[in-house]
Amino acid sequence: MAHDAKTQSILSFLEAQAAAYPAVAGELTQMSDLYTRKLWHQLTLSLQAVAAMEGSAPLLQPLYDTFVSDFKHKLNKLALAQLQIAVARQTTDPEKQAFFCKQAAEEAAKDDQQASSFILCELARMHLDAGQVEDCKARLDEAAKFLESAAGVDNAVQASYYRSWASYYKIKGPAAEFYKHALLLLAYEPLAQMSKAEALTISFDLGIAALVGEGLYNFGELLEHPVVATLESTDFAWLADLLRAFNAGDIAQYESLVQSHGPKLEAQPALLANTTFLKEKITLMCLTETLFQRIGPSGDRTVPFTAIASAANLPVEQVELLVMRALSLKLIRGVIDQVDQTLRVTWVQPRVLQTAQISLMSERLQTWCGTVNKTLVFLENETPEFSSG
Repeated sequence: MAHDAKTQSILSFLEAQAAAYPAVAGELTQMSDLYTRKLWHQLTLSLQAVAAMEGSAPLLQPLYDTFVSDFKHKLNKLALAQLQIAVARQTTDPEKQAFFCKQAAEEAAKDDQQASSFILCELARMHLDAGQVEDCKARLDEAAKFLESAAGVDNAVQASYYRSWASYYKIKGPAAEFYKHALLLLAYEPLAQMSKAEALTISFDLGIAALVGEGLYNFGELLEHPVVATLESTDFAWLADLLRAFNAGDIAQYESLVQSHGPKLEAQPALLANTTFLKEKITLMCLTETLFQRIGPSGDRTVPFTAIASAANLPVEQVELLVMRALSLKLIRGVIDQVDQTLRVTWVQPRVLQTAQISLMSERLQTWCGTVNKTLVFLENETPEFSSG
């Protein structure tokens, strides 16, 4: 079959590249066949496979410039965007990266806002790598205009969006924002789909953020997540133990871990800078756990200060300040009786329950059902005229 001059030039290019890169020669030969047969979907899959292959990086730029540019308008826009990002990452010049990606994003926006947003999210992380933090946020704000209101967005795009935000907040803070966006990332790209290095890094960072993040007083969701299993199989198992101690409000366990893993904790700047906050936080979590044990229909909601002092390992005179702090943070609702030195609890912050806590709630509900049934029988016996006959 005869080919026109342009096609022949492209086929000759692929043949030359196959000779230069023996590791991907088979894939390049297949590309030649798919290109001549105009099988664009299969060609897209082949390009993605080559881009993911080890040792293919030096080939990507010439492959894109000489080969892909000829038919890129035929490709799936998101797949093309992913290939363009792989190409952009081959240069270490931030200005060249930004120019190439902005041009690609503007071109994609004409037909596919999702693909354009993906490019912006990936460019945002390139800005971070270059130390351009504010440029990173600017690109993410651009992407947010579409992604925050769009439905049916591809998981790869959502993962890119939340990975970039998590990376931004890891540098800029606050820790609670990193925690939120990192968990959202894992909803779209589970740890099992990440490299081992990234999975461990994000698991460790999530654990630290949970501890030092303001407003984070329940780690139930995190403890149910593979993040903890990832930490347990490494030298960071102490962090998994620390998270469990905090979630249970177990001050004795916390102090034991600080004693046995002191040097490891001190080696983490975020923990070292927040020692006072961490002590306050676990004391507050101890308070909420103590009060949680008392909620329910048969629970005694009036709690003496002495009971709180005993659980939190505090002098009784410091209990009122602790309770007031919990009230101000909206961790609990209730009324303090300064005369009787008691707290009347009306509400404790909702939490992701562990198995033991679910068992406690089940027992409380069974007791409550029994009480309701007894009351119903009593009323039926006392007022037979209202009973159905």
